[in-house]
Amino acid sequence: MNRRDFVSRVVLGGAAAACTNFGEPASAAPVPGTFKFRFIGLMGFVERKDRSFLVATPGQHHHMTHIPFLMARSGSPLAKAFDMRPVPRVVPAAFDTELEGTRPGDFVYRSLANTSIEVISGPTDRVINEATQMAHLASIAPGKRLRGNLERWAMATISLRGGRIENSSAHPDAGKVWSFGSHSQPLTDAVNYRNLPGSTTTIRLTSGADVQTVTIDAAQADELWMISSAAMSARMNDPVMLIHSQLLFDFLVDATPVLATCPTATGRLVPPTELPFTAPTSASNGIIASEAAAPPLVEFCFICDLLLGPG
Repeated sequence: MNRRDFVSRVVLGGAAAACTNFGEPASAAPVPGTFKFRFIGLMGFVERKDRSFLVATPGQHHHMTHIPFLMARSGSPLAKAFDMRPVPRVVPAAFDTELEGTRPGDFVYRSLANTSIEVISGPTDRVINEATQMAHLASIAPGKRLRGNLERWAMATISLRGGRIENSSAHPDAGKVWSFGSHSQPLTDAVNYRNLPGSTTTIRLTSGADVQTVTIDAAQADELWMISSAAMSARMNDPVMLIHSQLLFDFLVDATPVLATCPTATGRLVPPTELPFTAPTSASNGIIASEAAAPPLVEFCFICDLLLGPG
């Protein structure tokens, strides 16, 4: 399948369609012909001129480090195709509440540092956008433009063409109303991408000279998690104020940061876990469990969007 040209620069403005859908429980059996790509943590969804999306994750800026990594179920077709490996002492439920009760040994990982992924599903580039709870930077920082060198700043990028995206949640504070100064809205920390019924999905992963491509047809089903998690040393123990808001403003639009606040946010207790790939080239140099467990109140890492206007 030929890759398609795209335009990365957009002018902020507009709003998403008003529709909310939530993903099925993680224990549900996959339906043949379905592909779900679950995005969790701090990242930006940029709508491009052809209505496809570029998803970008920050790296290390202002002493705040976020680690992007791919997660899949062990033995799945995508886990095999992308040579994903187990990482000792990583607990998936620490990142996604949908995975509470699952066995850590049933999941495998791959670092996304300096990696790009392209997902093409169906015959058109346009992604149906049903995700309404990403932080709307068009309203929070009106008139600001996306950085022209976003791909150079990003630690990982994912191109989504075709399919649809929808609201989801991986943290109990998702869906609560958060305020960025005068702008208030519900925020989510998880977005699901799905193929449209009957659509074949091709996924191309590029890291340096390494290129791997896999196609999911109507007889298959699979799922991936893309997680952008704060390094433990960068986390805060005040759940009502999102200090990581600063990173997204600087990373995406170079605007004066506005910290998000929510007086009803509680944070959540997480099981002790390592964070995989704290050193990008190693699966073993994680943070030891005793350090990963503190502070116990884990900050809510929201997702933001930069949307085109109606049309």
